[in-house]
This record gives sequence, structure tokens and C-alpha cells, in this order.
Amino acid sequence: MELPAIMNWNKVTQYKYLIALLAAFNFLLTPLHIALSHLSASYVVVINYTLVILSSALLASTKLAKLTTYVIGFLTLMAIWLELSNADSNPIFICRLAFSFLLFTCFSVILIRQLLKIKDINLQFILGPLLGFLYLGIIGGILFESIHFLDPNSFQLVKGFSGFSFYYFSFISITTVGYGDITPLTAPAQSLTLVMNIIGQFYLAIVIGVFVGKYINTKSK
Repeated sequence: MELPAIMNWNKVTQYKYLIALLAAFNFLLTPLHIALSHLSASYVVVINYTLVILSSALLASTKLAKLTTYVIGFLTLMAIWLELSNADSNPIFICRLAFSFLLFTCFSVILIRQLLKIKDINLQFILGPLLGFLYLGIIGGILFESIHFLDPNSFQLVKGFSGFSFYYFSFISITTVGYGDITPLTAPAQSLTLVMNIIGQFYLAIVIGVFVGKYINTKSK
């Protein structure tokens, strides 16, 4: 590999947290992209999902971790494509939920391992927890969507809701905003909502505590 190519790749890996963060945030804007673009919803979903997979795979430091993310990501994309052409197929829907959950759980584990290696306060240490917060919200959305699949009466939903409504509700839950437009009705849905509320608050407390601790340690050196 030539020297300029190596330098360009090093620059990409240097900003891997920023790239992954922008891709995850872009994924959450999928409904807006569908509304503003002239592309079909299927193309927008697949494009945004692909960007998340490729960017989040940059976080992996080993070949095995990268291979794992690519394999699960490919299976997720295949399930999405099949679901778009077979919207009424429950097995395909279940596969999409399962692969999506495994994919973002894998991203979260890789991210945690990378953050534990960071000793000083830098751009990666700041952006990493933000990315983890987005992963947490997306995983919650997958779990809420799964509960709705098991029991369609689990939530009181607004008119014209879509699958992304559950991701919206997930972030509303972990931030404890509670607009009230989506309401959990059954015990499992309410239990998961409480769990997401608690995890969201503990996540912020832990991140702030770790950040302050590292800042104090850096200043004391």
C-alpha cells in the first residue's frame, strides 16, 4: 500500500468515532429522508443501514470483530430486503429484529471495549459515549418493536405510526421526556419502559462520573 493511501486510512480511523456517530444519527433521520427525497423507502432504509454498518465496523480493532459485524450486518440487510418484498411474513420480520438486535449489541460491545482503552480525555472519549447513547436508543427501539409484534395491543399509538415510532419512543424513554403521544399499556411494555428509563439515567450518571474522574486524573498529572 502506498504512503498516501496509508495516511488517508489513518485519518479515517482517527475520526472513526465521529464517522460512526454521524452515521447512527443519520439512521435516526430515515423518516425525514424518506419524506424529503424522491427515493423509495426501501432504498433509503438500506442505504442508511449500510452506512451504519460500514462506519461502526471502523470501531473494531481486530479482524474477527470486523468480520462479525460484516456478517451480521449482511444478514440484517438481507432480512430488510426480504421484509420489504414480503411485508406480511412473520418469520422474516422476526429475523430482521433478531439480526438488528445482535448487530447493535455487537457494536455496543466493541465500543465499550474501545472506550476502556482510552486513558486521556480526547475527541474519541467525548464522542464515544454519545455514540453509545444512540446505540442504546436504537436497541431499545428494537425491543419495543418486538413487544408490539408479540402483542399489538402493547402500546397506544398515534395515527399513521411506523416502525420508527418505536425508536422515537425509545429515546423519549431513556431521556425521560415523556410526551405522552405513545403510551405503554401492557405489563411487558410498561416494564421495558421503566427499564429504559432507569438505564438512561444511570448511563448519563456513569458517563459524567467517568468523564470527571478522567479529567481530574489528567489535571493532577
